[in-house]
Amino acid sequence: MVKEAQQNWLGWLPSHGPRALSIACVLLWTTACAQYSAVDKPLTKWTPDRSDLEFEQIEGDRDPELLVMVAFSGGGSRASSLAYGVLEELNEIVISQATPSRTLLQEIDMISSVSGGSFTAAYFALHGEKIFTDFEPLFLRKNVEGALFWKLFNPINWAKLLSQSYGRSDLAADYYDKILFDEATLSGFHKPSAPLVILNTTDLATGSRFPLMPQLLDVICADYGSYPVSRAVAASSAVPIVLSPITLESYAGDCGYETPDWLTAALKDDTLTPRKRQAQQVQAYLDHKQRPWLHLVDGGISDNLGLRAYYDGLNIVSAPGSALNSQHHKHARNILIISVDARAHHDSKWQLERYAPSLFEVISSVSADQISRYSEDTVTIVRELFSQQARKASTPDRKVTFSFVEVSFNQVEDGAEREYLNNIGTSFSLSDKEVDHLIAAGRKVLRNSPELKAFLQDVQNRQKSQ
Repeated sequence: MVKEAQQNWLGWLPSHGPRALSIACVLLWTTACAQYSAVDKPLTKWTPDRSDLEFEQIEGDRDPELLVMVAFSGGGSRASSLAYGVLEELNEIVISQATPSRTLLQEIDMISSVSGGSFTAAYFALHGEKIFTDFEPLFLRKNVEGALFWKLFNPINWAKLLSQSYGRSDLAADYYDKILFDEATLSGFHKPSAPLVILNTTDLATGSRFPLMPQLLDVICADYGSYPVSRAVAASSAVPIVLSPITLESYAGDCGYETPDWLTAALKDDTLTPRKRQAQQVQAYLDHKQRPWLHLVDGGISDNLGLRAYYDGLNIVSAPGSALNSQHHKHARNILIISVDARAHHDSKWQLERYAPSLFEVISSVSADQISRYSEDTVTIVRELFSQQARKASTPDRKVTFSFVEVSFNQVEDGAEREYLNNIGTSFSLSDKEVDHLIAAGRKVLRNSPELKAFLQDVQNRQKSQ
């Protein structure tokens, strides 16, 4: 995803002449060395009850016996459009016949998103079903990439871009705010009707996933609620080289934060377990002298599917084996994860050719292959972990079911259509035809999913037995 995006963006420059290329090189070089502005505000006072806010958000006003989690992958507007199509289809699926009836869309408890998928997730969290009237004209069918390039070449912005406190991602965040988010902050995500949304980024210093969520921002004593949505989304989609990092200032140690029980327990593990490794990473953020600044880039580097948030939440943050029995999951009987994966799958022709591929092709392929294999491993471990936990939580009188639904181009049955979708780039500028095909694919693959049909049957059987 990262290499595809770099190729799409940088490939635009030569067609606009040597002058544009020269200007771009100067801006890319100078801003690459700049120290970018951090606009996060300090958390005045941390209290233990802040940790309950996330759990309250998951509970919301939804069916306590359903746990519905969605993950939106990266992939530019291709990912945004595919995710949007899935939301449209979920809005058509009636999950309860009670009055008033509820759709599966209304039962989403959590959305974990990366890069292009974060635009769709963030707008839905802020505006709910209004997304179906506004999002297409405001974003999906807009030439966002072209607009950002013109802003990059606009002399009005040069002084800011050449400064020590403003980078290309700051410029992008300002644009996203203008066209889409209208000065909204992350506090706008918190209402009973909205799911918990986790916008995933990557900490450039460590290469590890850094989810923008209350629990982690509390660690650095930064105020989650006042942080701009536009900057959170810009961080999640900040493709390295093409875009600059988004910077957070750490105020660790200034708000009275107390480490959670899971972290203290994990640090005592005798071996280097995943829990202990995660605890060590979180503990490092508590040392302000070692990490006074965080530089965040595209979340796809550390997890291009957005599924790791669910793995970590179940296997690491919670005590092993107890997650589905914790307060916010204890009533769940039907668990569903929908993975919306906008990765393209291209068949390599190199094995048919005499000459070796170019350096750029090799670098792109190695990066794409690594991300693809990591994503496949993630799907496997998430499936196995949740299946295992569902079995442990089941009793003879109370069965807990788990269903995993994949929405990807691989599930498109028509070969010609599958090839067309795989050839759509990851830019933030798609044709109306491409957007139409992506939305339709998201809807059709989800609608025809055997796993989704099995989940709906499980829910129906439970409701009949009550």
